[in-house]
Amino acid sequence: MRALLLLAALAGPGGQDGAHAAVTHEVAAGFNTFTPPRVRALTGDRVVWANDSARAHTVTGDGFDSGRLGPGARFERRFDAAGTFPYHCSLHVGMTGEVEVAPLLLETPAAAAAPGRPYPLRGRAALPAGSDVTVVGDAGPLARATVDGEGRWAATIVPRTSTTLRAVAGDRQSAPATLAVLDRAVRTRRAGRALAVTVTPAAPGQTVVLQLRLPLRFGWWPVQRARLDARSTARFRLPRRRVPSRVVLTLRDGATVLAASAAELGGHEVDGHQHEHR
Repeated sequence: MRALLLLAALAGPGGQDGAHAAVTHEVAAGFNTFTPPRVRALTGDRVVWANDSARAHTVTGDGFDSGRLGPGARFERRFDAAGTFPYHCSLHVGMTGEVEVAPLLLETPAAAAAPGRPYPLRGRAALPAGSDVTVVGDAGPLARATVDGEGRWAATIVPRTSTTLRAVAGDRQSAPATLAVLDRAVRTRRAGRALAVTVTPAAPGQTVVLQLRLPLRFGWWPVQRARLDARSTARFRLPRRRVPSRVVLTLRDGATVLAASAAELGGHEVDGHQHEHR
């Protein structure tokens, strides 16, 4: 199954509001599902449905119908008007999808933000190049951006708390997107070489990393990684080396720090080099 965004090599305007590079969104028709089930498209974009299953399907909506699509068959439609367009397979009950079309789009944030740190946002607009877009949060405007020649825009905000974001251009508004800002505390409790970690407010499943301050590495260096359990706790085993250590809460990449514990000194210096553990 595929969920690809492909730049379409289309000439001419991508919609009634201004020239932009139209995008083709691909939806895979599987055995009993459409993937992705929901597509957010800009006016002028195309959606292509590809039947990736071994049985026939249809793509049937208000004003469009693919007819019977055999395995490997494709159906394409361009959406020039804003609105929400539900569709279904007429051959299989419960197999549904939706295309949401708007003249202004804000990409859904892919990850949580850290309070007080710059966070990039992107979007697309069916507006002339040079048009202004304002990013608005719960407390008001956060940043401004300019639409480029391909109908894209980018902005950077510095969030303090979680907020609901919208892109606004004149009387046009994007669909809302929630940005989570994680303002969490990382606390550690040591018993010998065992280090218990607790993160509050709870963040089950989030990544925590044990770091050592190593002079030869010019700063904090990751040596162990774990995921918080259902109680938002984890455990590490400190190395024998007597060097400063700390635990950081990160994004899934294990590198983007969201919160850090106070630094403390490790155990007795007995062994030589500490190797990274996963």
